Amino acid sequence: MTGLRPDSSGVVENVTYFRDTVPDVITLPQHFRNHGYETVYIGKIYHGNMRDEEKSWSRKATRIKPSYKWDVGGYQLPENQALIKRRREEVEKKYGQVKLGGLACGPAVESADVPDDAYQDGRSTEAAIATLRQLKGGKPFFLGVGFHKPHLPFVAPKKYWDMYDPKEIDLAGNPFVPKDAPSVGMHSSFELRVRHGVPKSGPIPDDMARNLIHGYIACVSYVDAQIGRIIAELERLKLRDSTIIMLWGDHGWHLGEHTLWGKATNFEIATRCPLIVSAPGTKTAGRSSDALVELLDMYPTLCELADLPVPEHVEGKSFVPVLNNTNRRGKSAAFSQFPCPALREWAAMPLSPAMRGTFFGPLVRSVEEKLKAEAPQRYSEDLYNNHLMGYSMRTDRYRFTIWVDVRNPDADPSAIELYDHKKDPNENTNVAGKRENVRLIRKLMVQLKRELRIGDK
Repeated sequence: MTGLRPDSSGVVENVTYFRDTVPDVITLPQHFRNHGYETVYIGKIYHGNMRDEEKSWSRKATRIKPSYKWDVGGYQLPENQALIKRRREEVEKKYGQVKLGGLACGPAVESADVPDDAYQDGRSTEAAIATLRQLKGGKPFFLGVGFHKPHLPFVAPKKYWDMYDPKEIDLAGNPFVPKDAPSVGMHSSFELRVRHGVPKSGPIPDDMARNLIHGYIACVSYVDAQIGRIIAELERLKLRDSTIIMLWGDHGWHLGEHTLWGKATNFEIATRCPLIVSAPGTKTAGRSSDALVELLDMYPTLCELADLPVPEHVEGKSFVPVLNNTNRRGKSAAFSQFPCPALREWAAMPLSPAMRGTFFGPLVRSVEEKLKAEAPQRYSEDLYNNHLMGYSMRTDRYRFTIWVDVRNPDADPSAIELYDHKKDPNENTNVAGKRENVRLIRKLMVQLKRELRIGDK
């Protein structure tokens, strides 16, 4: 939304507000607003309460009255509402007034026989439809609709669960740590384990894993239906043929692959995400492309499609040429980064002393012991908690990841990962230690550091 990479924006976790680090940056909706567009958002566009109301958005979304009673903590079943209330009280009593509210979660899944707007994403859809009706006939508009699912907890109306037979749901085919992968790039699935009834350490039982996957795909179908309703309203309002639609997800999700549940890694499965574009005048409707593009590229692409200038600060590159010819090459590489998942999975934040004092304490200590054993000369709690960044580059064949002390980026990386997608598309073996790959690693290192300007700042 800013057009900047994390190191340029200064935002590498979930609590820093970009207006505090790059206060004058022109966001994507702000740029459209500056060029005469009505800009409105519904749901999750920016993270949490950092909504940039004053600069990015020109008006509020249309308010709607839900047809169904409001959920509590995201849940509709009375037993789950009571459970989350009780867990909040228990956490506060046990740990006091510290920021540990995330420990007071309800179950990881819910299937309630309720209408779509009983849950948040259904209500967002109703608001989007009502807003579209008000926007029609006025200024050109930029409407951002943010859906939460399939984020945890996996809650969706029962009819979406009923679309799938649990007996036909496959578990992850590679539920093991990649061979020779460093522990720094793995995590303990805290985001799942805080849910009620989920083991706080060790493997997730197969029956639970299958139910979690069931919930995930039910949520995908639930959101798919909401998107369909919005597009149907565009068609009803006769706006479809003059509207650019860009559908994207902000990350992928592990569902047991590599022992992991959740996001927060630099593996392919957590960094590759949906991106679907429908735009008037493009020539490749219905086709897919293998071109490498980045979410960073959405900003200049939308500018080009709308015939707007691209602000100088934008670091992405328009992929309109790919929309017009799906056989064209995209970028030479796409990039992602995440700080030390082993200790910073949750919101990408360093683990606090308070968190270490919870029931996760033994798990955290076991992770730290493993990190020390793997890198006894390099490991320090300060480095791994506060300064170690994983930079990952995906080329057409390789995923290359280096773990760098950002205070001294020119020093040798703490760890290196290399996965050959031609031979190993599921990233099950790290081949960075193979002697025959020394020259390749040197070449990829130069490319990654040059394109991300690591060491130049």
